[in-house]
Amino acid sequence: MNRRLFLFILAVLLLIPLAASAANMFYVSVSETDPEAGTLPDSGLPRDAVAMSAVGSKYYLFLPGAADYSKLRVWTTGVDEAAIEGVTYHSGDKLPEDLLVPGESVRVKLGKKAFKVQVMQGSEIAAVFVGSASGSMAKIDKTKTYREAGDFKMLNPDGSVAYDGALDYVKLRGNTSAQFNKKGYAIKLSQKTDLAGFGKAKKYALISNARDHALIRNQMVFAMAEYVGLKYTPGCVQADVYLNHVYNGTYILQEKIEVGPNRVDIDDLEARTVAVNDRPLSEYAHMGPLKSTAGQMKYFAIPNDPEDITGGYLIEYENWTVRYKDEPCAYTTDRKKAIMLKAPEYASQAQMAYISGLIQAYENAIFADDGVDPATGKHYTDLMDYDSLVLKYMLEEVCKNCDGNQSSQYYYKPLDSVSTKMLAGPAWDYDTCFGDYARTGTKELLNPAGLYLTTRNSSRYWWPQLYAKADFVAGVHARWADKYLPAMCVLCGLEEDPTGTLRSVDYYAEAIRDSAAMNFTLWPMRQASDNIANCGKTFQKNIDYLKNFVEKRMEFLNQEWGTP
Repeated sequence: MNRRLFLFILAVLLLIPLAASAANMFYVSVSETDPEAGTLPDSGLPRDAVAMSAVGSKYYLFLPGAADYSKLRVWTTGVDEAAIEGVTYHSGDKLPEDLLVPGESVRVKLGKKAFKVQVMQGSEIAAVFVGSASGSMAKIDKTKTYREAGDFKMLNPDGSVAYDGALDYVKLRGNTSAQFNKKGYAIKLSQKTDLAGFGKAKKYALISNARDHALIRNQMVFAMAEYVGLKYTPGCVQADVYLNHVYNGTYILQEKIEVGPNRVDIDDLEARTVAVNDRPLSEYAHMGPLKSTAGQMKYFAIPNDPEDITGGYLIEYENWTVRYKDEPCAYTTDRKKAIMLKAPEYASQAQMAYISGLIQAYENAIFADDGVDPATGKHYTDLMDYDSLVLKYMLEEVCKNCDGNQSSQYYYKPLDSVSTKMLAGPAWDYDTCFGDYARTGTKELLNPAGLYLTTRNSSRYWWPQLYAKADFVAGVHARWADKYLPAMCVLCGLEEDPTGTLRSVDYYAEAIRDSAAMNFTLWPMRQASDNIANCGKTFQKNIDYLKNFVEKRMEFLNQEWGTP
């Protein structure tokens, strides 16, 4: 027999048990559930019902750390009952508290099919259950423009309910990360809710950390950003995530970067613009080039502006001009940097002219030897807040962020009555830092020594221009001693932060160890073809690699910045 044909037939035979069991499914709900109420109309299942998962030829029940074993109930679809260890349970029946034991297997029979199911339980972190209206993620996973309504339930680590209700939508998020098998999502709740102490809001992000096999880099760097005093750093928590009842791995649930009282707390210029116009802003004519063009902007022909348009603006710097198209309003600088306007989403010509004028003056100033924009006569520190610039640059350099010169670099501008200057921040996107990712052309990212942001293609990027200024470097030296060196000592476990804002690498690792075991059972560690970093093939090896990198990075930077 032809070898390829043999392998194909073998694969089909191996998949027969999985396909045959697809209609008959076994679930366990993990919190207090009334079998007569609170179920989803399409499936009759509670929102927190966890499906048995097939991984290869094995079956698992991935339970969150928040599961309350005194309240577990069995649910079935396709059949009316399930036999577990020889005892028959009907859908909705309560399970004995000692029936399911993490690390052990149980025998489950659904109809004529019998399975051996291994029970795994995550760490004491949040549990998030996302349900899409269609009951599938297929359309959502195809494109970032498609949104689907649904439902959402979140359990706190202690099992208490943080939210249980409707979703306005769930959608695919990310640029490069949207291409990964383990995808990230943006969600919008139907009502403002304080999840995990972040303050009330509707929009949140589920970050997959697919490239980070330590799973903690984003969490660590956000904590460090808050520790050193970068304003509006997004809050985040680790969470086990279930999509339409199916376990999908360990994620970070975090605040979305947006203008709002509990987010980037600056004036809502869009709301004030809506108030002085008769039509929805998006209905006015869309003006300007749709393709990135140096020195030009796109905007909406909105007839009326509020009296004060000096704030608030939230922008994102991207080195890749192809991303100019991603937002309704954007500007391309003279040096071909894409500046996407995140807020207001729909800006008038006057508003875009105002903020793009500030951005262009800032770019001109930092590329001038004396730091002064020749057109306006303003020094870069007259245009951008000095302290926030220093702190934000150092955050990118300390963690040796692969994207530090490239992407996800945010700035905001309050009303002039608050600040006449723009400010750097908030922090965002750190899954490829601390030696986690490099290509052949960027292999210096794998060396804990050496400056990175300031030395690569200095004629193209913004951060190298700042580091060429003596006054900026002086601020870096000062902030190393009083901000970042203490932060690195905490990460290395040499000191403790009495506020609990920042913890050690070991602390973050231990807090998710059991969840990491579940995550990597579902998503075995695989090296991306374009990544030459070798961080280890187990979770512990990844943590050891990360700890070593942080320690060596601290040693190098202390030599580099520890003395004037």
